[in-house]
Amino acid sequence: MNTTGVEFRQWCENEAVHWRRKLGLYAYDPLPADRLAAHLHIPLLAPDAIPDFDATMIMALVTTGDSGWSAVTIPVPEHSPIIIYNPSHTAVRHEANLMHELAHLLLGHRPILIQTDLPILRQSYHPEDEEQATYLGGCLQITRPGLDWAIGKEMPREEIARHFGASAEMVQYRLNMTGRHQAPGL
Repeated sequence: MNTTGVEFRQWCENEAVHWRRKLGLYAYDPLPADRLAAHLHIPLLAPDAIPDFDATMIMALVTTGDSGWSAVTIPVPEHSPIIIYNPSHTAVRHEANLMHELAHLLLGHRPILIQTDLPILRQSYHPEDEEQATYLGGCLQITRPGLDWAIGKEMPREEIARHFGASAEMVQYRLNMTGRHQAPGL
């Protein structure tokens, strides 16, 4: 699917609203990643929640901070995949990380590399797959109708971010990608 194509972007925008409707939410409601993951039966685990996992390895994984890994999806044969996430990240980065991983799954992407040689957790996708997951992940966090709703309420960028559990950078990304504009000073 062409990442820059109008059809792909419209599909993503519709998909974000679709998942909210399935969960009884409006397009302008926040959609926490853990709620979407639970609905999709995809477990989200911090390293310390993995049974029999070595405490030294847990510390190595979670102390890498922003310079380290964010989240990784581990395929499990004949079961739902598992997303392991770095709990040391901020709440807004955590949401973006999880939505990005969920977007890969919703798009049916298959990684070209999975590295679980602890303490390294990493996966790689084709660049186009990464672009698609970034776009869909952003839509899942902040729908276009939700952005229009917030702009109509003259919400400042920081308030939009708080409402959707997103970063100010994600709000700006969605404004840029949708061609929406706020009044000066917001």
